[in-house]
Formats: sequence, structure tokens, C-alpha cells
Amino acid sequence: MINEQFLADSPLFRNLSAVECAQVLMIGQMRTYRAEDVLFREGDPGDGLFIIVEGAIRISKRTPTGEEALSILEEKAFFGEMALIDYSNRAADAIAHTRTDVFFIPLAQLRELIEAYPPIAIKFLYALCEVLAQRLRDTNERYMNVFTIAQWGGAQQGGIVPYP
Repeated sequence: MINEQFLADSPLFRNLSAVECAQVLMIGQMRTYRAEDVLFREGDPGDGLFIIVEGAIRISKRTPTGEEALSILEEKAFFGEMALIDYSNRAADAIAHTRTDVFFIPLAQLRELIEAYPPIAIKFLYALCEVLAQRLRDTNERYMNVFTIAQWGGAQQGGIVPYP
């Protein structure tokens, strides 16, 4: 069962008081998905964010050769937050990797809550910025690893990536 402590343990809501967490709990809802159920597809409208209560979610992109998994998220991870910032459509697919329970927070109600309660907004947005900054650092590191492999592999005859 989800409660204030579960939210307080989440990276997004860890700075909220018990009363503030209770306000978030009132606007959210539990959802259960079976393995391989699609939560949303790339291009769908961003309508809220999800926190994994139990199970795992696969974030992936569709390619001409099939599905390419970008990451597998587990308990207490959140996803779908980009729509809170830029109102954009979903950037990838979210698929239940296993049977999964999530806490879904509708975008419209979350925006109303943070507009009505500035202290919640400051704590929530600060935590969101911290997480997004770490994700950007991780992406930069992965990019540099791929770049380095491609550069060193292409430097030799018959390397991984030939020079153009």
C-alpha cells in the first residue's frame, strides 16, 4: 500500500512533509499492469507521471528492427515527468517489464497542486532538477563511452566503425 513514507522515499517527493505528501497522495491513483502491457507509446500526450511501487517498467524506442530498450526502471523510480516541464508528447514507450504496480499522478492535478502551494512547488521542482541533472550526467558519460569506442575502433583497419 502506498503511503506518505513511500512518497518521502521517492527522489521527487523526499523533501515534502508528511502533510504535503498526503496532498500528493490525494490526487494520485494506483494502477496495475501485467507484463508487456503498454502504459504509453512514443507520441502519446503526456498526461502525468508515474512512480513504480512494485515491479519494473521498460522505457524503449521502436526501431526498424524492433524494440530498443533504453532502460529498465524499478521500485521508487519515476518516469513521464518531462511533460510536466514542456507539455510535450511522450518521448519513448513505457512497457511493463513484469507485473507492475504504479502510482499515477495526473499532470493537471499536479500542476494545480504546485500552483496552489508554492512550498510544495519549490521542493518538488528542486528535486526534479537534481534528478534531471544526474540523468544528463549519466547520458553524457554513456555518449562519451560510445564515442570513445567508435573512435578507437575506427582508428585501425577493420575497426568497429570505419572512417568516412
